[in-house]
Amino acid sequence: MENEIPAKTTNELLVQHISEAALFTDAGFVITACNKAAADLFQYGQQEVLGFDITSLISTYTATNGQPLSIKHTAFIKGITEYINKAGKKIPVHITRHAIAPYTPTGGYLFIYKPLDDDQALLNGEEIFQWPNNRPGEAVMLFSKTYHCLDANTNACCLTGYNRHELLNKLLKDLFHPDEAERSLPEGTAWRPNEKIILEKKMRAKDGSPWHAELMLQQLADGRIFSYIRDITKQKKTELALMEATREFRKTTAQLRELSDHLLDIREAERKNIAREIHDELGQQLTILKMDISWLHQKLQQYEDPAVLQKTGDTLQLLNETIKTVRRIATELRPSMLDDLGLIEAIEWQSKEFEKRSGIRITFEPGMAHLPVSNAIATSLFRIYQEALTNIARHAKAKNVFSNMQLENDQLILTIKDDGIGFDMQTLGIKKTLGLLGMKERTHMMGGRFEINSKAGEGTTIVITTSILSDDTATPQTDI
Repeated sequence: MENEIPAKTTNELLVQHISEAALFTDAGFVITACNKAAADLFQYGQQEVLGFDITSLISTYTATNGQPLSIKHTAFIKGITEYINKAGKKIPVHITRHAIAPYTPTGGYLFIYKPLDDDQALLNGEEIFQWPNNRPGEAVMLFSKTYHCLDANTNACCLTGYNRHELLNKLLKDLFHPDEAERSLPEGTAWRPNEKIILEKKMRAKDGSPWHAELMLQQLADGRIFSYIRDITKQKKTELALMEATREFRKTTAQLRELSDHLLDIREAERKNIAREIHDELGQQLTILKMDISWLHQKLQQYEDPAVLQKTGDTLQLLNETIKTVRRIATELRPSMLDDLGLIEAIEWQSKEFEKRSGIRITFEPGMAHLPVSNAIATSLFRIYQEALTNIARHAKAKNVFSNMQLENDQLILTIKDDGIGFDMQTLGIKKTLGLLGMKERTHMMGGRFEINSKAGEGTTIVITTSILSDDTATPQTDI
């Protein structure tokens, strides 16, 4: 039912009681009176608009109660519309219609207008929502409860490729691209008071071209749904390109790590072969040579030639040193005890050798008598331990090294700590730390976790954590 007002003369209402822009029409919607506020709003003289049909000033249909209606429609009470002023400029306004029949002899209507600025549209009598109709790039649409389009601004028309009249009554889902998998939209109880729901959808323009939209939906008090629509096509293309680049990077990184792992396996196999050849072949030949020279040295004793005896004695001593050097090189290439006795014994041997050569005291606490790990894991941990000690000897200026090995729930934890000068962790990515990089990569290859912590003047701690399961079941870790 239309709102009614008390029976007073038109002039009294306009002059005494109505401060907002107001127009009176007769029953045929011809303007019969205009107050000063309305004249100022539409930039016409108060007498100039008399005789105009009320709809001659309208730019768009008016939305009311969730439906687009003409202001002449009997169901119209209030809504949003655009009026055109004398200069041709479109003015967004909220309009309310009051019936004045039967209080005047001829009947008629009173129209009250509330102008809206560029940022606001009064969508009902109590709530204010954003309506940036003329702001570039911001598309706005209004939908019914069933997502039929009730209104759309110019930017929405530009995005979709449809004109405003083509959009009216079109379902929002009809604007989706056929490839859009998720076509459901929030309905009924899915809404909470003042809730804004943001969706990303693949859309299809009128010409069939695909584009991506971010929809911000908000349900109004009367059930209508207000929506911002933002074109995110460029953003989506960038995201897809980034995802593809990330996938390629991960694939390349995985391939490089597989190659690195393969090269490490080859290097270990070569070291093992070379160590065996040096120990078995060269070592054996040197031992035979030593036996021959020793026999010769004894035979020359009877000639009592001091020079000859001195020469053979020196040769024997040199051979002894050479044999020791060959054995040391073979052991460093591939400690036989790593294959014969296991990881713990190999680390204990390496610790003693490091202490003898560097003068740095080292304490190793295995925490267990025997460690059942695969050859691959044992080799990786031993090489990491070797590299850590080498770095300490070169850079740390430490006096003591503390290392230990613990087993917790099938997780092996190797810790190496020194009391050296340490370093600033922020410089870790700047310096060429190939030793640390090698340790980290070996840890990744066996599916473990590499951690390093250091502070200037407080030494450095390295922690390696890996599963003792077979390396065939280990999953390499990744930084990506």
